[in-house]
Amino acid sequence: MNEYSFIKMRETDLNKLYEVKTVALKAIVEKGYHGATISYIAKQAGVSDGYLYRHYANKNELVVELFKETMGYFHTLIFNLIESEDKISEILKQSFQFLADTSAETPEITAFIFIMDHDHNFDFPEIIKNNFVKIGQQLWAKGIQTGEISNKRSIEDVLTITFGMPVKMLEMRRKKIISDKPISSSDIENMVDMCLNALK
Repeated sequence: MNEYSFIKMRETDLNKLYEVKTVALKAIVEKGYHGATISYIAKQAGVSDGYLYRHYANKNELVVELFKETMGYFHTLIFNLIESEDKISEILKQSFQFLADTSAETPEITAFIFIMDHDHNFDFPEIIKNNFVKIGQQLWAKGIQTGEISNKRSIEDVLTITFGMPVKMLEMRRKKIISDKPISSSDIENMVDMCLNALK
């Protein structure tokens, strides 16, 4: 086998794994964590159960990787915003806009995050826990400095408000509980205002 053939095989495998992850994410949103079995995911992705088990020891390993990837994009954005922006209001506005855009383009991603966040049998990977703590600490410190966050608020308060509220709103819109309209710029401004008021 020449180098070119090996590279093409590797690309094919990576594309197939990407498709498996996409199918797995959608399956979990549609059927729940327990309903989306390895067999179901494999069938929907057009691969064998054995193919999945060659890459993942079990379903939890696949889901953990998916969760780390989806949360990783968001965490990277937040870290970059904390470094580049002076105000908590601007960090929140841009991060909420990112969530709204993601939800509009691929609603199953935010739904997946919401489902896994509320599954009592799913433990957050350590890297995600650690990133949440770092983000909370940095937002809290910057907010105290700018006067946008009260020193009565804890790091846990900051995370609960800045992550919990927007994700819950996106999930309510996805399920059309009160409104089925896409998240607008005025919705984002309103969410930022609610968060800042709650952080005082």
